[in-house]
Amino acid sequence: MIIGFNQSNIERLQESIKGTLLDQTVSLCHQCHRHIPAWRYHKDNQVFIAKACPIHGVSHHMIEADYEFYANLYYTQDNPQFNFNGGVLIEGSDRCNLECPHCYHLPENDTRDPSIEELLDQIRAMPVGEDGVHRIILAGAESTLRKDFPELVTAIRGLHPAIDVSVMTNGIRFNDIEFSHKCVEAGLAGVNIGLNHPSYIDHETVRRKQVSAIENMHREDVKIGYISYTMVDFSELDYILTEITSNPWTPKNFRIRNGAEIGRNASTEQPFVSNLYKRAEQWCKDNGKHFERIIEADNNIYHVMVKIEDKIVRLISWCDETNIDMEELRSGPWCNFVPDGITNFLHQIIRRDIWKNQKLVLPDSPPNRYLFNRNPVKTKLDLLNIDL
Repeated sequence: MIIGFNQSNIERLQESIKGTLLDQTVSLCHQCHRHIPAWRYHKDNQVFIAKACPIHGVSHHMIEADYEFYANLYYTQDNPQFNFNGGVLIEGSDRCNLECPHCYHLPENDTRDPSIEELLDQIRAMPVGEDGVHRIILAGAESTLRKDFPELVTAIRGLHPAIDVSVMTNGIRFNDIEFSHKCVEAGLAGVNIGLNHPSYIDHETVRRKQVSAIENMHREDVKIGYISYTMVDFSELDYILTEITSNPWTPKNFRIRNGAEIGRNASTEQPFVSNLYKRAEQWCKDNGKHFERIIEADNNIYHVMVKIEDKIVRLISWCDETNIDMEELRSGPWCNFVPDGITNFLHQIIRRDIWKNQKLVLPDSPPNRYLFNRNPVKTKLDLLNIDL
């Protein structure tokens, strides 16, 4: 039993709520960072969580600004078609060749990259195979800065016949066609490219190289999982949606997200996903573009899938440690950034920020319910009795 999950603490939590109760969940204390019980509730068409830390007491935090929008989300967490069960992100490097205004990493360019063998040992400790981990996504800051990046791809591919390898990247190195060839020959199966608005880095050469990288990946027939944009504020949305709808690029999807209080954060706005959804919908109306929500898709309070013209777009607004709702994070994308279990990407980057960026000790491990491959399908939550 995790500290704080007892009947008196739950009752004290419920008594503090002045709204309509929804479901129990788990959150993080934003002071001591332990996993603690929480309740969702709605009031005045807004959705909140009340969470109870046995040390720091009860606090209330909004998790969605529009209850009607929240209530109409179609959830797919227990459907393997949508919950990314086979892929796990690991950190290939803590170095980077950019200094973005947002970054959960805070890259340290003088640090040593983990050796290939260290990374292989990390993967070997996972349940690897067709029914377990069958995709490794190299993340970090920028894993392609490794001199042995193609060799790393080959080594990971050699661990198990079911494993393929992708990379999350800013794309700059894939501007080099020779480097791209080497990665393809090594067995790189896909890339996810962070492109962003031209003013985001404000460097013409950088963006030219990133666009060239997208074209090289298409030329090399390498699957582009997504092309993503992180916004400082909504003024960037017009350019981003214009670029998405006017280019011939064919990733599996595009991603647009707002910043969050994790690591480095330059955003002037901290909206919810419903705010971004409504802005994108209005832009389409104003510009005569088709817009529809994809109902049976990977939707929750942190991201919603839509179709804009013929492009699939994931609209994203991350939580932080004040308003994280673990019941929304019982599916992938999965990560192994923090050494106490594979959990959802958002949970991992928040805990990584505490552990690595802030240099604090993590006070506990995540409940088993939220670990990779240990997601019991339950229609009725009882967080006092489940295997925490």
